[in-house]
Amino acid sequence: MKKTLLTTFFAVCLTLTTMAQEKEAVKTPPEKTVSKEDKEAAKAKKEADLLEVFKIAAITPEEQAKMREFIVESGEYGKQLRADPDFTDEEKILKAKVYSKIKNARMKELLGDAKYKIYRDAVNAQKKRDTKSK
Repeated sequence: MKKTLLTTFFAVCLTLTTMAQEKEAVKTPPEKTVSKEDKEAAKAKKEADLLEVFKIAAITPEEQAKMREFIVESGEYGKQLRADPDFTDEEKILKAKVYSKIKNARMKELLGDAKYKIYRDAVNAQKKRDTKSK
């Protein structure tokens, strides 16, 4: 009788342990991996969107070159800011807002007020279109 009771108790414990381990494995979120094709598609879409905005705003090739250079610089600043461990999240947000104002002023300087307004309107329209499609 003791052997049967111990065997049953052991089987129940083993089953519960196994089920608990399976539940823990399910709770971990799957890692997000982006394939090369997805990255390439995102780059192509970003480039197409940028060309569309340039076309809408009638930006000359010289201005396009300056804007592309400035966009790359802005992206690098953003990456450095996000990666900087010396700042808290709130400080990073404040710095990003300040830089945004500087960036907008620089874009106005590069394009002129009229083209800048058309450029901003086109970018905002693209953002709205992209958020609606998701």
